[in-house]
Amino acid sequence: MYVIIMGGGRIGNNLAKSLVNRGHEVTVLEVDKDRATEISAELDALVVNDDGTTIRGLEEVNIFTADAFVAVTGDDGTNLTGCLLAKEYGVKTTMARVADYQKADIFKKLGVSVVVSPELAASQYIERFIMRPDVVDLTVIGGGEAEILEMIVGERSTVANKKLKEIPPKDFIVVAIYQDNKILIPKGDTVIEPGTRIFVLAKNNMVAFVKKLFMGG
Repeated sequence: MYVIIMGGGRIGNNLAKSLVNRGHEVTVLEVDKDRATEISAELDALVVNDDGTTIRGLEEVNIFTADAFVAVTGDDGTNLTGCLLAKEYGVKTTMARVADYQKADIFKKLGVSVVVSPELAASQYIERFIMRPDVVDLTVIGGGEAEILEMIVGERSTVANKKLKEIPPKDFIVVAIYQDNKILIPKGDTVIEPGTRIFVLAKNNMVAFVKKLFMGG
């Protein structure tokens, strides 16, 4: 996976390190020349002295091939501009940090995939969204050992149209189902229908299995 991170501050730097350690290709765009030089020495990744809001700058880092674009500078306008440009180049997942969280709805209406405030913008939280762009939402619990994933049951899911009690027990629990504008606590006889929004509590080592099981593919 190729991820472009705009902003080489604490969040951007920590996120870049984590992604690189997982074997992903990362480019960091940092407008401050001294800071760019500093993090370049720390990261096994390409670091470019650019603000990420110019067509030339984005094309130089092969924005066409990026899987995700993460804007975590301290300026809301810069982050929004970067994400909108990335979308124009077809980047599927765009994420922006906002200092004023009241602007979050505006960012989302303009098409930014995920918007986080400084209080929420932990690098681990952002990374998990990058790794699971098809998951509707997630919550990290238990010190990061488990997650509650919000997913849409896929048409090709192997458990579609089955009763919950027919699904082999693993290290996960279906904790809720959103159906007919209501949150339901599922029982053994509850049928998992395609298109249903479900909430599953899963240990980290079961997340990939759970996604495939309920979403299909």
